[in-house]
Amino acid sequence: MERQSPEELDRIIERIDAIAQKRPSHKEVLEFLKGIVTEQYEVKQQIKVEPIDIKEDMVKLKIREGFPLIDKKDLKLDMDSGTTMFKGLCAVARKRNDKVAGDVKKINEKLDAGELNLEELFEKVVAEDEEYLDATAEKLKLNKELLLFLAKNSINPIFEAYADQLKGYVDQKSWWKGYCPICGSKPLIGALRKKEGERFLLCSSCGFEWRFKRMQCPFCGNEDRKKHKYFFIEKEDKGYRVDVCEKCKKYIKTIDTRELFDDVVLFVEDIGTLHLDILAQKEGYEREVANILNV
Repeated sequence: MERQSPEELDRIIERIDAIAQKRPSHKEVLEFLKGIVTEQYEVKQQIKVEPIDIKEDMVKLKIREGFPLIDKKDLKLDMDSGTTMFKGLCAVARKRNDKVAGDVKKINEKLDAGELNLEELFEKVVAEDEEYLDATAEKLKLNKELLLFLAKNSINPIFEAYADQLKGYVDQKSWWKGYCPICGSKPLIGALRKKEGERFLLCSSCGFEWRFKRMQCPFCGNEDRKKHKYFFIEKEDKGYRVDVCEKCKKYIKTIDTRELFDDVVLFVEDIGTLHLDILAQKEGYEREVANILNV
């Protein structure tokens, strides 16, 4: 596994602080994010994943047929690191976010009492089993969105470790799907890069970036230019925008790196632009992938 360096963590924290200074209204949630990435950094160094043996001809076949390289449900999760991460994130949430402190306390109580099984929870989250999550949250009287948020942020670093093994296999010129070529997850946020403004999407699970068409919705595949729109806030940097699809009514935020002189960290920019999520949702558009705003 490719370990995250202290320098990389410093870079992320510097970016969080820079956005917090620019947008004071986001400071609390950005401090929460800082606690999350710091906790994840500590645990990432301990993650153990099994090596993936995949033959080159199978890679080409999967890419050609539109299948991601791995099925997340088939991967063995490192429960030691996942459990450590979950408990650590609970501690961060209780300390840094007064809004959810009471809900986190309830989750910890159910965990200590053996009523909440983390291994089962992680497996159901990977399988996107909404019925299980609804039933568990109702039975244990827990905040479902918070439970899902904590679980995803506990297991995503494990998927990142698997992605580190496979990222060299992806041919960016051959994959044009709206889901991740490595794990099949949906994108969290997009970015326009280089002089040509090539569009890239960031995976919401394993953190891999892949190239995608400029005028296509990653969620429904719509390529009708008349049904594509975007907006930004005139008083702010034009580098932050929201791309919306009038066909499926979904949206994805996009960072135009050509307009920014800052050291952009995509998942940080996602949290630093929660006001754009609020605006998009007020206009009737839906976000495909949940974030802190849903907690």
